[in-house]
Amino acid sequence: MATFGVGLVGFFRSLRQNSPTPETIRLHENAIRFGIALVVLGTFATVLAGLSHWRTLDRLRCGETPALSHWPLSITVAMLLAIVGLSSLWSLLEQ
Repeated sequence: MATFGVGLVGFFRSLRQNSPTPETIRLHENAIRFGIALVVLGTFATVLAGLSHWRTLDRLRCGETPALSHWPLSITVAMLLAIVGLSSLWSLLEQ
């Protein structure tokens, strides 16, 4: 996610440099917001995945069975990504 966010900003920056119209400037500014959101979300998901893995390994070392959660990390990240995507789509369609 983080890499895609950086690539997205770079792509729209090149569009803005080649054709500095108000539309490409607006697209670039929205791409920056969306790219930052993807970088933050990707970093946050990586940290949470590391903590979850560490906790599971700790439980296994103690001889316990790892517990299944009601909200796995994959579902949480998917929901956050859907919210970020919908908000950026709203911002693109609003202007």
